[in-house]
Amino acid sequence: MQMYRIKFFFIFMALGLILLDKFSLISVIRDNIAISTHKNINNFNYKLTYYPKWFFLQKNKQRELELENFKLHKEVEKYVALINIQNNTNKDRGQIDELNLLKNVYSTYKIIVSRIIIDVNYLINNKLLLNIGKSSDVSVGDTVINKDGVVGQIREVSSIASEVFLITNLDYKIYVQDSLTKVRMLLQGQGNNQLIVKYMNKKDKVKVGDILVTTGLDDLYPANLPVAKITNVYYANNGFNTAICKPLVDFNKLQYVLVLKNEKK
Repeated sequence: MQMYRIKFFFIFMALGLILLDKFSLISVIRDNIAISTHKNINNFNYKLTYYPKWFFLQKNKQRELELENFKLHKEVEKYVALINIQNNTNKDRGQIDELNLLKNVYSTYKIIVSRIIIDVNYLINNKLLLNIGKSSDVSVGDTVINKDGVVGQIREVSSIASEVFLITNLDYKIYVQDSLTKVRMLLQGQGNNQLIVKYMNKKDKVKVGDILVTTGLDDLYPANLPVAKITNVYYANNGFNTAICKPLVDFNKLQYVLVLKNEKK
């Protein structure tokens, strides 16, 4: 009898636990924990399986995009370079056309168009280098101009190149006249992009802003070519006035020039 009581006790206890598990919060909590654990395990397995593949796929894709971007940059640089070459070519043609128009003006001179060889050291020493020489019939003493005025004079010549003394060179001198008053004077290079006129009569009507031009009397330059602009006039304590001048040609922007040879000489 005692044995039956024990069996019934365990049966009722089992039924109670079943009912408690079925209709209490314990089952809900247990199920949620089981579902959450299963999801996390599946998510972890997915990341463990596919994330390395995704990472290397992204790296490869990134390298492809970087390579493609590099190629595009190179293409853009190539087209920009072509555009710049075209623009420079058009600019050069425009400058040459401008200089060619001057050929008709100086009919008594043989005209040779020359390109400047860029060399900063030459400019510092008030000189220029041209890409033509004896093979192009250039000789010492020929004069050099551009559309803005007088550039200088050729002092040394090789077979393929020529050295030009700029009008600002300390060894350069030229007779000029005031474009308005026609007063004549000797202009000489002063360096530092300047020229100077010494021993001017105080009665000469020369003032700041006047343009000095060639006289045409030296058989070197045609008459009335612009040379320099007076920037300062002062008394030099020797009974004469002195004028400081600035060249009208911007030597830093020169690309092409005309070499003049007087055919009458």
